[in-house]
Amino acid sequence: MLLNFILFQTIWFGCIYIGNSFVPVGALLIAFHFYKTHFLKEDVVIIALCIVTGLVLDSLVMAYGVFSFNHGIVIDFLIPPWLVLIWAAFGMTLNHSLAYFQQKPLLAFVGGSISGPLSYLAGARLGAIETPYDFWWTFLIFSIIWGPVFMLLSQCSKKLNEKFDSNFTVKNEA
Repeated sequence: MLLNFILFQTIWFGCIYIGNSFVPVGALLIAFHFYKTHFLKEDVVIIALCIVTGLVLDSLVMAYGVFSFNHGIVIDFLIPPWLVLIWAAFGMTLNHSLAYFQQKPLLAFVGGSISGPLSYLAGARLGAIETPYDFWWTFLIFSIIWGPVFMLLSQCSKKLNEKFDSNFTVKNEA
C-alpha cells in the first residue's frame, strides 16, 4: 500500500508541476503498478471507469467556469491530459491505498467531500489551475461533487472485486 501511495503522489505532483510533459512518465508508473498488482483485471476496469468519470465530470465543471487551466489544454472543451492521468492514478488507489473506504461508504463520502476539494485547491495554489471563486465557494462546489463521486467509485471498485471473485484482501503491494 505504501508503494501505491508513493506512485499516486509522484504522479499527482509530476502532473501539477510539469503538466503534459509528465504524462509519459506517469503512464510508465501506472504500467509499473499493473506489473506489481495482484488485482490486474479489477484495477484496469476501475482505472478506465475513473478516466471516463474524470474526463466527463471535470470537463463539465470546466465548461461551467468553476476552474480553468494554466497549461496543457489540447482540446478546448476537454480537460488536459495531465488531469486525465491524475484521474487514472486516483483509480489506481481504489483497490490499494484507499481500499479501506470500500467497506465504509459513509466515511468515503465524508473523506471525498474533504480531500477532493483540497486536492483541487492545492493544484490552484501550486499554479496548475485557476479558480474564479474564493476558497470556501470552491471548496463547497468540489465538496458537493467529490463526496458522492468518491463514495460511488469506492463502491464500484468493491463490486468489481466481488464480480471478479478476487477474494479481495488488502495486501502490501503496489
